[in-house]
Amino acid sequence: MNAPLILGVSASLRNARSKRGSDDLVGQISTLVDREALNEFIDEQANIHVEQFLEAGRSEGLPFDELYLRLRKMGGHRGLSNSEVCLAAALWAAKNQGCDIENIALHDHFPADGEARDLDDLKERVMRADGILLSSPVYFGDRSSLSQNFIELLRGDPELREAMKAKIYAGLAVGAKRNGGQETTLIYQMLDFLNLGALAVGNDSETTSQYGGTAHAGDIGTVVADKYGIDTSLGTGRRIARVAKQMKSAEEVRLRDKPILNFWSLQDSGGQLGKWMQPLLDSAKPNADIIQCDLLSQPIRPCLACDICPIHVGPDQEYRCIIKRKSDGVVAAHQDLLSGDVIVPAVFSPVDRQGLETAYQEFMERSRYLRRGDYVFTDRLVAPLVIEEVGANENLDIRLMTSFIRHHTVMMKPIIGLIYEDKLINEAEVLQGMADAVAAGAKLAAGRLAMASLNDESVRYNPVGYVLSREKDNDPITMNQRAKSSDERMTRLGAEAKTRLETQQPDEKFIAS
Repeated sequence: MNAPLILGVSASLRNARSKRGSDDLVGQISTLVDREALNEFIDEQANIHVEQFLEAGRSEGLPFDELYLRLRKMGGHRGLSNSEVCLAAALWAAKNQGCDIENIALHDHFPADGEARDLDDLKERVMRADGILLSSPVYFGDRSSLSQNFIELLRGDPELREAMKAKIYAGLAVGAKRNGGQETTLIYQMLDFLNLGALAVGNDSETTSQYGGTAHAGDIGTVVADKYGIDTSLGTGRRIARVAKQMKSAEEVRLRDKPILNFWSLQDSGGQLGKWMQPLLDSAKPNADIIQCDLLSQPIRPCLACDICPIHVGPDQEYRCIIKRKSDGVVAAHQDLLSGDVIVPAVFSPVDRQGLETAYQEFMERSRYLRRGDYVFTDRLVAPLVIEEVGANENLDIRLMTSFIRHHTVMMKPIIGLIYEDKLINEAEVLQGMADAVAAGAKLAAGRLAMASLNDESVRYNPVGYVLSREKDNDPITMNQRAKSSDERMTRLGAEAKTRLETQQPDEKFIAS
């Protein structure tokens, strides 16, 4: 298997690196042998950037616009801005996971004082990449203008729009303070890339699997003091590399059987969800096996927010929530929830809320034991399905996306069916979304199993623990149980790979529907 290529994209006008200096960064971080060496490198480069600001006139109190022009004339070969520090850490982590890496500075293509330039070069590098890792400063809870220009380039070019399908996206955001809009920035960017057809990931299980890298820096060169922010950047680099490797390995193998689509019914009104979902199920059946999990059939109790969750360490198949009443919907559905290459959480969102049946919020709360149970849904594709009446204004597509990506899953664009006057007004778009979910799910499942068959560590959960009682979690017995559960999961995936995979023919390749 050829190594996947991860393209780092820095979207800050304060970038220290330009052109050759940006390319040089790849070679420099590739020589760093461990985390200690990385820390020394980013500390040194952040200090260089501070010194460059002083030399350019900050110590003289020069107005920033003049200072900025002087900085641009200094060559752009050394130093790292705050956004670049996080990107360098993430790229280093991706390189350590076995990926090839490249780096570009968007201010070389979208300068502050001129027209866009060298876009053919930017386009060519995006086309070649298997994954896009975008680092942006935060402006009022949103991305930078450079990030916006980049996204508009992707949207406006037909070749780039086509090339973005099934590429892996991950994001990094740097704000002025800890809760400075980093997560909203990452969510907005994720939505943009999902709408382009990319698959999105957050950071990894070692950094609690959220939306990406989130760092804070109140001034130039200070992000290196945010060790947790650097950790989340490293986790994001590992995460995009892991999934990119799975997708790349699927170019050599394929599923012998059909991918399994697991539909979870979470909200309905008067049987409308089943009515509109049935044509989608029928369209998927020739190319997928369908499992339907009706989470509305039995009441689901709310989460009790236990201090220890799950109640003990054990295999995935074992139900490990403290709520054990047999009539509870999650108790009854546990085994079905574990099946599926593609998870399709499905909801109907009406204008008239009379007679609404919903288990959405209770289920999301109760899925806590599955997430904390060593991320049971690791590397599964999630394709939210929302059938909504025009004017419902519930935004469940966004809520599903932001909740499920934190289960260490891979997210695809939500499938949204719009109902107006009892008609599905975007049927072709919905059917295409389902076809895309089947195709991407088959590829991701094949890649995940291929990596497991090689016992590749990138598909092994690192049992660092996720419980509130650190004393109990660090107990040797608990850690041994976690390691045993991790081994059991790898054994099960390896056995599944033997029965479900076959070699791809040389002239065959994955094509998104």
